[in-house]
Amino acid sequence: MPEHAIPAQLNRGGTTYAAPAFSPSGRPLPRLEIEVRPAGDRQLVVITGQVDIDADHLLHSTLRAALDRSRRGIDLDLSKVDFCDCSGLNILLRIRQRALRDGKTLCVHAASNAVHRLLTVTHTLPLLAPAGRDAPRAAPNG
Repeated sequence: MPEHAIPAQLNRGGTTYAAPAFSPSGRPLPRLEIEVRPAGDRQLVVITGQVDIDADHLLHSTLRAALDRSRRGIDLDLSKVDFCDCSGLNILLRIRQRALRDGKTLCVHAASNAVHRLLTVTHTLPLLAPAGRDAPRAAPNG
């Protein structure tokens, strides 16, 4: 189980991890939920909530575990992410780099407006687009 996660909930052949409500210092943490489920020889990871520096340990350890369990890589659905800062982007880029080293890929298939804007402004959208496909568009009302 990823570090810094509350106990897992199993659903549809996958696992959902949620960040604790409070940091060790007692400060409230933003809501973050990560669902991981097998999708053929890949892992589908659906992230909901806010991805920021307070969530980086949970995000990194969950993505790393999903990458290790996959044969070909990870497909990300970020359409339910309300907020993503540079710490979240750095984790995505580090996991992508690790995936490439392992002969795998990390692909964003759906992105909220917030994530799409971050990936566009930082010119990283093409790096995370599925091979042979256009970069993901922003979610209609995301």
